[in-house]
Amino acid sequence: MAFLMACSKKNDPSEPDQKVTIRGTVEKGPFVRGSVVTIYELNSELNPTGRSFKSEIQDDKGSFSLVDIELASNYVQLSVNGFYFNEVTGNLSTAQITLNAIADIASNKQINVNVLSHLEEKRVKSLMKKEKKSFNEAKKQALTEIYTAFFVKTSPTTSSELVSLTKNDDNSNILLGISAALLNTAQSDNAKLTELLSTLSADLDNDGAIEESLKQAIKQGLKSLNAKAISDNIKTRYKAFNTTLSDFAIGKAFSVEIEGSEVIGGEDYFKDEAAYRAAYNGLLDVTTKATEQYFRLEGLYTRTVSGLPQHDFYLHRINPSNGDIATLFADLYKGIARANTIVDYAAKSSSFKSFKHKSLPYFAYNYWVLMNFWGDVPFVNTGNYQDYQNPPARVSKKTISERLIADLDEAIQNLGAFDNEIDLARAVAARIAADNGDYLIAKKYLSQIIDSKKRTLASKSQIHTTRLETIFGVDYNQSPTLKPASYDLYGKGNYRSLIRYTDVILLASEVNLKLNNKDEAISLLNLVRERNGKTAISSNESNVLSLLQEEIKADLNNEGVFFAFLKRNGLAESVLGVQSYQKLMPIPQIEMMLNRFMVQNPGY
Repeated sequence: MAFLMACSKKNDPSEPDQKVTIRGTVEKGPFVRGSVVTIYELNSELNPTGRSFKSEIQDDKGSFSLVDIELASNYVQLSVNGFYFNEVTGNLSTAQITLNAIADIASNKQINVNVLSHLEEKRVKSLMKKEKKSFNEAKKQALTEIYTAFFVKTSPTTSSELVSLTKNDDNSNILLGISAALLNTAQSDNAKLTELLSTLSADLDNDGAIEESLKQAIKQGLKSLNAKAISDNIKTRYKAFNTTLSDFAIGKAFSVEIEGSEVIGGEDYFKDEAAYRAAYNGLLDVTTKATEQYFRLEGLYTRTVSGLPQHDFYLHRINPSNGDIATLFADLYKGIARANTIVDYAAKSSSFKSFKHKSLPYFAYNYWVLMNFWGDVPFVNTGNYQDYQNPPARVSKKTISERLIADLDEAIQNLGAFDNEIDLARAVAARIAADNGDYLIAKKYLSQIIDSKKRTLASKSQIHTTRLETIFGVDYNQSPTLKPASYDLYGKGNYRSLIRYTDVILLASEVNLKLNNKDEAISLLNLVRERNGKTAISSNESNVLSLLQEEIKADLNNEGVFFAFLKRNGLAESVLGVQSYQKLMPIPQIEMMLNRFMVQNPGY
């Protein structure tokens, strides 16, 4: 009996048997001085014993300590409520949030509180109670699941409560990247951040994974991080407290390509032609990859890509949570962001203004794709591309088109006659004008390309191998990393023409038909028909539009123009069997979450 009574007292939380000192930091960036820290004692089943202790954060680095507190258990929960430094905006938060952590003080009496410790808390308890894991096993599994959910390349090498921004190591990069991605996804809105943390925590608690729409939101939150700005913000914050940190390498920690991990922007970067050239080549790469995605989806939607009859695009059953449209939408804006950066800094330069004019056609091209698929879209330009807190609302297609035409006119006036980008600018301007019914303007740009006589229709066997046919293209023999996995859908060789002269001739034929220049329209159409081994049509032909449609579908299939042609000519509903609202894609659900000003397209 004496032995049992002794054991009972030993395990009774009302009988403290140890004095401990607990120290740590609270980082979301760092919490500010005066934030309240509460420690709750937990029993072996991680339930509160009723004993708690309070303290305050002692400095603006988030430091706290509780000295000689009496505990009967080794398990504790920390809960911290306060203001914090926002690493995305570089300012203090406008409202308080709460972060939690659970720890075993027998292992560590240094307990840091952060978003990792907060997200794992419920999952750790669930793994111990439902799956009978040990505390250490549960902690390791929960953090591994968080890393997977946030696209971290590596497995955890330490516990969440030992991770700190001030250690400036790989774990610090992961913590900063996840923390900033959460802020990005929540648009630095503290109420949204609290809701997001709660939703993620509950989702992880269920099965250690997060549902697809949340995963896509996290992915986009990571992709759109300005990694350099975030690193600079944290370094500047700690420097004010006499703590010097090295640059954070956020981009290396995640499998998602983070926009700002390649430092593109700022006078420190744009010092010479080599820097501008590197940024420009990066713009071409991003635009090429996004265009390949677009070609595939456009081909599936217009059913010129064969072999995938069960694909959602082929079946015209796209919904806002579709991952393909989310990826394409984000990647097009990634190209736009790169173009904006180059245009912004090149415009201020006396020596490298040409890179502004070289980049404007790609900027406009990305917007043409966006408007073709989604109609009115947010217009991100050099005036607002660095305003991370106020995402732009949707702007009418007509307004965007006017701005793009003005930009393209400037590029055309400043580019040399033999710059490849000059005909790209004219071709994109013609597409934009034609889509808006401005056929005279479209004809002007198309005639400039045709009359220059720099381009010619290649023979049928040489279409995708010659620069004379191609206006904008890429040779995958020379750039194999750009070649998409789905490239075999096209069957058009290893040289990919993204805009080519055939498109110019057929669009010019369509435009002349709209302007009642039937003979000219037929003459242009015959150039392509004869090249393709078909009989020329006579001036008496009454069904020119149908023959033009046939030629575009056959010659330019899977090259991103057939859908636009069908819509311009009122044929999309009858040819594709879609309803009127399906002439536009749904705005991706993640964009609805990220942009508080976004509204969905009708019908979705």
